[in-house]
Amino acid sequence: MNNAEYYKIQVPGEKLYPAGVEIKVKKITPFEQKRFFSLISAAEDYEINKTLLDFLKGLVVCEGIQFEDLYYCDLQFIMYQIRAVTYKLFPLKVYTTCEHCGNKLSIPIEVTNLEVLSAPEDLPKTVLLDNHGEIPIRPKKIKDDFIIDEFLKSQNIKTDDLPMRIMVMDLLTLSEWQPLPELWNLAYMGDITVEDIIRIEQFLSQAIWGPKEEVKHTCRHCNKEVVVSYQLDATDFFSVDTGE
Repeated sequence: MNNAEYYKIQVPGEKLYPAGVEIKVKKITPFEQKRFFSLISAAEDYEINKTLLDFLKGLVVCEGIQFEDLYYCDLQFIMYQIRAVTYKLFPLKVYTTCEHCGNKLSIPIEVTNLEVLSAPEDLPKTVLLDNHGEIPIRPKKIKDDFIIDEFLKSQNIKTDDLPMRIMVMDLLTLSEWQPLPELWNLAYMGDITVEDIIRIEQFLSQAIWGPKEEVKHTCRHCNKEVVVSYQLDATDFFSVDTGE
């Protein structure tokens, strides 16, 4: 491994990891870029996220933790950092129409200067379940998507069944307490109640951090501020635009 190619970063959720965890990102090589294009073009919709995660795993070096145990909210920040070190000369751009004057705008995004929200300091570590008292709870991790896919398949449920994916995701927040199959049985029998699930989803609504994916820009035509939302994903991760 060429250490000069790796760049140490501090993820927004760093305070939630054990002491000593260190995360570095690597520049994408031309071979890796073309290989990813080949894989993503052949992937079905439900496979795109796994293809992206497999690709990112080769670009992130974690010390003190496995890649799969990174919190999901840190993933978007990591993607921006990989893009930044790979495409220093080619900023990401978003295109929009000014809501005030109607002119088309091309807006560069400075990915190393994003507004970033840190993980909440007061994020709960337990949740109260009606029949079990205070139970450990955790935010979503990268590995959870793989676990969800395999578990839904084992239950003969389609992996793109969104309501069931959400249910399994809710249960996985309790996986430091019991294995997923046991949690599934408790929920199936009603021993984990609907009100328990609501509490879990309230926790997940608090357990959000990372880049604030919007850019504020002053229109050069009318000098009024425009706010544009955007999201870096598998489809535009490599986008390069050298024109205006």
